[in-house]
Amino acid sequence: MNDTPLVTVFLVTYNHIDSFEKAIQSVLVQKTNFPFQIIVLDDASTDGTSELVKKYANIPNVKIVIREKNSHGKNTYMALKEINTKYYAILETDDYWCDENKLQMQVDALENNPDCSFCAHNTLINYANTKQTRNYIYSETKKYTFPPKRMTPRHYIEPHTSSRLYRTECLNLDEIKNYLIATYDIANNFYFLTKGNLYYIDKVMSVYNYNSKGIYTGISSYQQRYKSASIIQIINEEFDYKYNYLLARYFSTRLNLDFVTYFILKLSKNKKFLSKFYNKILESYKKNYLGNWEQKPIAKINIPLGKRKRIVFELRREKNRA
Repeated sequence: MNDTPLVTVFLVTYNHIDSFEKAIQSVLVQKTNFPFQIIVLDDASTDGTSELVKKYANIPNVKIVIREKNSHGKNTYMALKEINTKYYAILETDDYWCDENKLQMQVDALENNPDCSFCAHNTLINYANTKQTRNYIYSETKKYTFPPKRMTPRHYIEPHTSSRLYRTECLNLDEIKNYLIATYDIANNFYFLTKGNLYYIDKVMSVYNYNSKGIYTGISSYQQRYKSASIIQIINEEFDYKYNYLLARYFSTRLNLDFVTYFILKLSKNKKFLSKFYNKILESYKKNYLGNWEQKPIAKINIPLGKRKRIVFELRREKNRA
């Protein structure tokens, strides 16, 4: 076996002292006919995770990187600049892999399908607070191409970050203007679809621990909508509104915009107008839904609506604006 690693697995951790070891062990047990390396990226943890990470420094295929200062979201991006393997994967260490053949299956898929820029699979969502689980995606094994007309489940899916294996040559950091395009889940999913197809495997091989402490899951549904819409606008700006015909609807559904606003966004060809209008909508949403409420809800009720949707009711406390 050639000693040169074929895959780099980035383990991204910050204050994950209770889950880090399960995550790294799920990678170390992978059965492959090729060598792979693990790079642990600790973003200046303050809960003792950094000390735990150091325990793995002597394992031959593990490299430890502990930041002295928190990178404020740029931890993975800085590491991607140094990558030198044919493929790479990213696993945040509050999640873990649950199939020891995951890497082998995904590498085989990409080796046999050179038209694919990345490979992903199904993920189990584990709701820590309710102890309920469900599949992340409901789709058969197949290739997804760049969505032709609409970003619907028929033509477009967003596999969880823990499930993705990327073809490194499809990532061109020199052409990327905003680092989030390379690191944020929605953004890099869209970016890699512009570089090739997605090979999706309908098998659960990772677990996403959904809890109320994450950067995304720990904020209100209003803040989640705003954050997702903001990322969609970043994608739009990154590609100079080339794909606005797709992203306008995606943006509108995130913020529940009316049809008139949606059609104005979709049909306009003026890039300067689009930039101002998108940002105006975001500012208005921020003012109306985020400016007058406390961050954490007093009470929150989730009602499942089929497999893909749910209704969320939140009771929140208005801020004292005196």
